[in-house]
Amino acid sequence: MRVGMLALADCGRTRMHRHPLVHVGVLALGAGGIGRAIALLSERAEVVEEHRAQYMDVIRSKTVNVMGLRTRVLEEGEAGGGDPVVMIHGVGGWAENWREVMSPIARSGRHAVAFDLPGFGQSDPPGDVAHFGPRDPFYPRFVGALLDELAIRSAHLVGNSLGGAVAFTAAVSQPERTRSLALVAGGGVGTDVALFLRLCTLPGVPTLSRLFGRPEQAREVLRTCFYDSRRIPASLYDEAVRYGYPSFGEFVRALRSGVTIFGVRQSVREHWVALASRFAGPVVVIWGREDRVLPVEHVAEAGHVMPQAHVELIDACGHLPQVERTDAFLAALLPFLDRAEAAAAA
Repeated sequence: MRVGMLALADCGRTRMHRHPLVHVGVLALGAGGIGRAIALLSERAEVVEEHRAQYMDVIRSKTVNVMGLRTRVLEEGEAGGGDPVVMIHGVGGWAENWREVMSPIARSGRHAVAFDLPGFGQSDPPGDVAHFGPRDPFYPRFVGALLDELAIRSAHLVGNSLGGAVAFTAAVSQPERTRSLALVAGGGVGTDVALFLRLCTLPGVPTLSRLFGRPEQAREVLRTCFYDSRRIPASLYDEAVRYGYPSFGEFVRALRSGVTIFGVRQSVREHWVALASRFAGPVVVIWGREDRVLPVEHVAEAGHVMPQAHVELIDACGHLPQVERTDAFLAALLPFLDRAEAAAAA
């Protein structure tokens, strides 16, 4: 995200607790000096990148036309060869936010699909649309049109952050096409959001970002999405600059459609909650306990709205469980998909 307000992100973190990397660094220095601390961090980074690299060989990328917008799609697994799992990144994210889990999902016999929402990653911006508005919102229509373009009749929908709101509004608008719903730190059911996100909705923020922002600040904002920044792949840092920084204007436009300085817009939240409560299919809610963007307390509100939801909490994890704690995320998601498919076949 092209946030030209680095201090806001720092403020958001400070209000919660000191970043864990600080604690790790202090302990390492006390135990064995600067050399050992650097070695510790370098070794951990290499392990993360090695773990990630084994899943990257067979992901396919293509560009399709959806509602007149060039849209980038990542795929793994054979189309038509297994149940599709369509993954929706959060506002400000990009398709590679799901990279670590695509190969394991494909190896489970399913068709893994991730895409750039309009205005993010490499997809065209949507122009003047009502992203999340209660009247004919753009995002659910876009997801339905994408499924049409990819010839997907029905799919498991997985949404992270405000991508969760996109997922459940799409699920309700076309329930016959939704096999199950997975909300991964999903926005839309709670009212509180991180301070730095609420501040981004203030007038003049995009202008300030253009005047004073630096691309490297996107990396700092990315750190707020993690409990342990050592788990951030180097490629994700690079993509934050390549994709997140240029898309800041669209990020603010989309954010403002659902969020104000006071939190989630009441009218939009009431609409979202009413929609989510109408979804009767299988639901899993996956959340990092140390999420500093959307607090874990949202889980209880999600349970009230969707009482059928199965909840999985992941320890030592922030806002992107699929990246930070990939194995724990898959241990929550894959059995859920198995159960949903078994129930549908019964």
